[in-house]
Amino acid sequence: MKPQSNDERTRRQFLRDATLSGVGITLCGVGQRGIAAAASQPAAAADSSTQLSPTTNPGSSVTLRWLGDAAPLTTSGVSWGVPWPRGATPKDQQFHIQTADGRNVPTQNWPLAYWPEGSLKWSGLAIAAEPDLTGPFKLVPGASPAPASPVVVNESPTSIEISTGRLLCVIPRTGSNLIASLSIDGREIGRSGRLIAIREDRSKEADGWLRQENFTSQLKKVTVEQSGPVRAVIKLEGLHAGSDPARQWLPFSVRLYFTAGLNSIRIVHSFVFDGDAQTDFIRGLGMAFTVPFREELQNRHVRFAADGDGIWGEPVLMSPGYREALVKGARTMNADQLLGKRIPNLDALSEKNKAAFETIAVWDGFKLSQLAPESFALHKRTGSPSSWLSVFHGNRARGCVFLGDVSGGLVVGMRRFWEKCPSSLEINGATTPAGELNVWFWSPDAPAMDLRHYDTIGHDGKISYEDHTDGFSTPTGVGNTNELMLWALTETPDNAALVLLAKTANEPPLLVCEPDYYHATNTLGTWSLPDASSADCAAVEQQLDRAFQFYHGEVERRRWYGFWDFGDVMRTYDSLRHTWMYDIGGHAWNNTELMPNAWLWFTFLRTGRAEAFRFAEAMTRNTSEVDVYHMGRFVGLGSRHNVSHWGCGAKEARISESFLKRFYYYLTTDERTGDLMRETLDVDLTVDRIQPLRKEVTRGTTPLIRVGPDWLAFASNWMTEWERTGDTRYRDYILTGMKCIGAMPEEFVTVQAFRYDSQTKQMFDIGKPNNPAGEFLDLFGGDQIANDLITLIPCPEFEKAWNLLCTNWATDSKWNGYTKMRICAYVAIVKHDPRLKDQAWKLMLASLTKDGHDRFPATPTLIDGPLVPEPVREIPGIDTPGSSQWALNVITTMEWVRKFVD
Repeated sequence: MKPQSNDERTRRQFLRDATLSGVGITLCGVGQRGIAAAASQPAAAADSSTQLSPTTNPGSSVTLRWLGDAAPLTTSGVSWGVPWPRGATPKDQQFHIQTADGRNVPTQNWPLAYWPEGSLKWSGLAIAAEPDLTGPFKLVPGASPAPASPVVVNESPTSIEISTGRLLCVIPRTGSNLIASLSIDGREIGRSGRLIAIREDRSKEADGWLRQENFTSQLKKVTVEQSGPVRAVIKLEGLHAGSDPARQWLPFSVRLYFTAGLNSIRIVHSFVFDGDAQTDFIRGLGMAFTVPFREELQNRHVRFAADGDGIWGEPVLMSPGYREALVKGARTMNADQLLGKRIPNLDALSEKNKAAFETIAVWDGFKLSQLAPESFALHKRTGSPSSWLSVFHGNRARGCVFLGDVSGGLVVGMRRFWEKCPSSLEINGATTPAGELNVWFWSPDAPAMDLRHYDTIGHDGKISYEDHTDGFSTPTGVGNTNELMLWALTETPDNAALVLLAKTANEPPLLVCEPDYYHATNTLGTWSLPDASSADCAAVEQQLDRAFQFYHGEVERRRWYGFWDFGDVMRTYDSLRHTWMYDIGGHAWNNTELMPNAWLWFTFLRTGRAEAFRFAEAMTRNTSEVDVYHMGRFVGLGSRHNVSHWGCGAKEARISESFLKRFYYYLTTDERTGDLMRETLDVDLTVDRIQPLRKEVTRGTTPLIRVGPDWLAFASNWMTEWERTGDTRYRDYILTGMKCIGAMPEEFVTVQAFRYDSQTKQMFDIGKPNNPAGEFLDLFGGDQIANDLITLIPCPEFEKAWNLLCTNWATDSKWNGYTKMRICAYVAIVKHDPRLKDQAWKLMLASLTKDGHDRFPATPTLIDGPLVPEPVREIPGIDTPGSSQWALNVITTMEWVRKFVD
């Protein structure tokens, strides 16, 4: 037998270590093939026998805990995802939750993703969690016990009935109502749940003429996605329709989530703007419910959650407790009313007291409007012919409301109520047989939603960093998602109970795994666990923590809130004005530029910190919806950074790629995010028409793409769909591209543009002239995607080409790009080169300082006095792409160095 070289032995040792931890990367390189032959070859099946992890098997358990160690405040439906190492778990394996005292909790299971050989990669799970389920828990294999009151879904040609054991909900298949009725114990608590919108027509604004038009939801499709026994999910799709049957617009999807034994419904509402930004201004957008009353006016109640734990609550007809001398028992009745307790019907009172009650003002309308992130106002009125009376003003309302009587009613809580202002909660008809409760995602009390671009002309790219193209700065096709919680109650809740419901709506409980378990499964990329074992490592962790804390704090310091803005961060800092460049072309909103999303998700995965999860969650919601086109000319593409989220002329696949969405989808099972990933499966067809290199390299109308921001983004989308469904078409699309790249390694390493055939999924060299390859292959998560592909799809020629590219980058002294350190660390393993490992480590340590100071100082510079409108903390010269790539470099480099075998 031929003796193994040191390189070969260490490579095999690395492979053995990688396999034991579930990585299974094969680092090898063999000959090239022609493009046509490459495209015709199917993918080889992965050898599952080498992928089992000895630390995890179908008989093992996984520890779970509540995110932020925050157990449910109220009985709640909870769904989450759990990853499994490659080859360790059969695809049909069932699990259930077990408490510390051995109690088995009914648990619903479903697959989220599979490994190539068919074993389970991610499980989706759901439970009904009581507040006494404090955790930690074990997720153990085995059939789940049945819930005491399972969800039951009954379908008919005209409607769907969902029973949770407490709540009965009827959903029609057609019409304007998403929810026809809600009942508890045979008593109707709510009905006519529908979407509402107000359009402000400004087509004749120059003549001083504005027109408003009301729209209501019209159902087009209703789908049962899950039917119990613990969790049921119903998806409703449609458009908004007005008085003119020819105008239906604002397509929506709404999901209703039901949980066994619960009286609540989680609602996730998404819409797409498909109007004309010049004439279609949304004055109001929301959801309405009708609440029937059973009691007299004095036993009807309104409650709003205000600042902190504050609650404002009053009856529709208030007993004159201030006139105890004139109305006997009025003070006691008033006190009971404020607690939501029943007081006598008027006919049970003396004639004198009844007559006195009949002289008191009766309040028909109430509203709480949060028009700015630090200001809300509450008003009430006696009726539409009368003025609104100012009740009080506050800072940040929790966004939760109750309308009903002492026999029951509805509580609705809007998540991120003040963060996504302008929003409002409005009640009308409280004096009529049935009141109306409106939850406004965009409040009609605010100026109409103006989606026009910030300027009518473009600006120089060199000065303003703005890629302007006429007709491209359009919002047509972008979207937004909002979340609600609804509870049907059989009584008026006391104030303390309403506070708990409001908190639950805003921060729903979530179960998560421990960081070291996520890390061991190798399911979400290459990242390191925290390591403070040496002074150098501790310094790295300190800087990572400061970086996160600075950006997390900037959201509040800079008030990065609003319906279209919350979740995003600014791109470039202006040290002269002591603010971010909110008004300068491509320097304003960052969108997904250089992957801050990935940085935040890796921060959560490696630390388990709740604030990192919530930050990453908000950014994923925003950048997946607002920055991406969900229909129309640019469908599937996203917009590069700009003053307007959709303002940049660069519309690219990298901005919408599934790599950025997989974290949230798999950790939470969020079906909306699943939809968004599926939307991008054919984005390469859009790229045929909207070419990313149209201003740089052209070959007539021939579609040209880059491998990094374009093809690797396509591959990310296809890889995710393949692992979600097992559909091998998408694996073969990827393999075709991998083999094409492997057949032309020199071009892959040196040039940027390739001809792309969207029908065959093949790539070809275009010859000269061309642009140099640049750094695009890894800046947008390309290295993470490529490593996943190498792990999942055997293709030695692609791997060889990729490693050649990385080796050139690592060893070229002239190349000192953003990602130098992590590429050096990767190539150190590939080449078994301790010098490159040392170089990567030195680059990482050198990056902790900038201009002789900590990159992220413990206390950023304070700027106050007349230089700024209010005191601020700043880090001069900071920019989000640089910060994101620095953090990703460090997090990834530490992992590659750890894997290096001396």
